[in-house]
Amino acid sequence: MAKRPGGAMLLSDTPTHSQWVPVLTKWRDIGKKSELAPILVTIVTVLLLFFLQDGSVISTSYEYAIGRDIYGGTIYTSWYLIVVCAYLMLLSLYFIRRVAGKDKSWTVLLIVGCFTGYLLYLFKTEHDFAWMYDFFHGSLAGGEVQDTDSTTQTFVKHFLGTGFFEETFKALPLFVLALASAYMPAGLRSLYGIEEPLDGILLGAASGGGFAFMETISQYVSRNLVWQWRYTAAVFLHRIPPDDRVVAAWIAKLTPKSVAILTGEGSAILGWQPGLPLLIPRSLGEAFGHMAYAGCFGYFIGLAIMKPKQRWKTLAIGLVSASLLHALWDTLSDSNVLLAIVAILSYAVLAAGILKAREISPNRATLLPSIFVGSLSPTPSAVAAYAAAPPAPAPQPVSPPKPAYAPNPLPNGTANLRVGAKYLVIVPGLRLMSHQVPGLQAQSAEGLVAEVTRNPNDPDVLGLTNLSTASWEVVTSSNTRRAIQPGQTVKLSPGTRIDFGETDGEVR
Repeated sequence: MAKRPGGAMLLSDTPTHSQWVPVLTKWRDIGKKSELAPILVTIVTVLLLFFLQDGSVISTSYEYAIGRDIYGGTIYTSWYLIVVCAYLMLLSLYFIRRVAGKDKSWTVLLIVGCFTGYLLYLFKTEHDFAWMYDFFHGSLAGGEVQDTDSTTQTFVKHFLGTGFFEETFKALPLFVLALASAYMPAGLRSLYGIEEPLDGILLGAASGGGFAFMETISQYVSRNLVWQWRYTAAVFLHRIPPDDRVVAAWIAKLTPKSVAILTGEGSAILGWQPGLPLLIPRSLGEAFGHMAYAGCFGYFIGLAIMKPKQRWKTLAIGLVSASLLHALWDTLSDSNVLLAIVAILSYAVLAAGILKAREISPNRATLLPSIFVGSLSPTPSAVAAYAAAPPAPAPQPVSPPKPAYAPNPLPNGTANLRVGAKYLVIVPGLRLMSHQVPGLQAQSAEGLVAEVTRNPNDPDVLGLTNLSTASWEVVTSSNTRRAIQPGQTVKLSPGTRIDFGETDGEVR
C-alpha cells in the first residue's frame, strides 16, 4: 500500500466517540477556521435580504453653498440595495485577500473601507475636499470632459482629472496608516499597519471597495432609480411616447415641483427594485475596477515604506499606473468588448503586483497559499509520486506508531513547521507572532512568541526558541516528552510535535 500523506495511521475496527460525534471535540476549533466567517456573513446577509425585500425607499436630501449659489439633490436607495452592495463588495475583498495570502486584520480593512466611503459621502453632500477636485479636474486636467472632446482629449482629462483625483482620494487612509505605522510595535504593524507591499494592496483594495460602495449607492443607482421612476410615470400615467429622448425633453419642460411629483409617482409604482440590475454588475466588477486600481497604488505605497530610497519616485509611478488603468476604463466606456479587455488588464496588473509582493515579502514564510483559481485535482506528478512511493510497514498495535520521517534534521529550507493549519518553511530567522499562534502571549511589545535559531555549536542544526510567557510540551520523534520553558529551545527534527496550548505544531 502506498504511503499516505502525513504518515501511517493506527488501524482500528471500532470508531471512537469523537469520530461518531465530531462536534463534541471540534466545536472549539470551528471558530478558528477562516472558512467559517464568510459562511456566517452569507447566512446573515440572506436573512437580512428576506427581511428587507418589502422595505421602502430611503431618501436623503442635501445641499451646500458655493459662493452665493446653492447646490443640492436627493440620494435614493433602500436597505435591501445597501445590504446587497455591501455583501458583494466584501466578497470581492475576500477574494483579493485570499489571493494575497496575508492574514491582514479584517478590523482594519473594514475601518479603512468605511472611512473612505464616509469621506466620499462628505465630498458629495458637504462639498468637502472640493479643493482637491478643483485642482485635479480644473487646474491639472483643464476642465471636465465635454461631448465635443476628441478621444485623446477625453483620455487626458480622465487620466489627469478623474484618475489622479480618485486614486489620491482613495489613498488618503493609507497615507494616514503609513505615518502611524512608524509608531506601532512589529506585531501591531503586521496586523493593522503598512510594512510591505502586501499590506498596501489589501488596504488599498479595502479603500477602493468603500469608495465604490458609496459611489454605486449614492450616485449610479440613485440616478438610475430616478430616471426609471420618471420614465415609468411619464409613459404609463401621462401617456408620453416610450422614447428616451421624448421623455427627457418632456421632463425638462416641467417645473421643479412637477418633477418631484413625477418622481414620487414612479417610486410608488416601481419601488427600489429597478436599482438591482445596475447594482449587481457594478458591485461584482469592483474586484477589477476601483479595488484593482487602489490595490495597484497600494502596492507602491507599501514598496515606498519597505524600500524608502527614492520613495517619491515610487509613489509617482504608482499613481500614474493606477490612473492609467482608471482612465482607460472611463475613456472606453462605450464599448463592452474594450471594457472587458481593460478589466482583464486591471486584474492582471493587480495579480502581478500580488505575486511580486509575495516574492519580496519579509513575511513570505508565514503567508497562506495564493489562490487564483482553486483546483482539487492532483497534478500528474503528484499522482506519479504517490504511486511510486514505497509501501508503508504495517503498524504494530502494541508499539507506538513510527514517525513519518527520519529523525535526523533535514537540510535548511527543506523541512516545514505546521502551526495549526498553516505550513511554514523552516529557515533561520523565521519569526512567529502572537496572532499566528493563538493562545500564546509574547514577552515583549513586539508580539514575538517564537523564532527559529541556529545551534551555536552546530550551525546546521536548527531549533525553535520559546519567546512566549508559557511553557510548551514537546514530543520528539522517539516519543520522549519534555517541557520547553520560556527562553529554552527545542531541536526541529522531523517528527517532533509541539503543543503550544490552544494550537499544536509539528515538524515535517
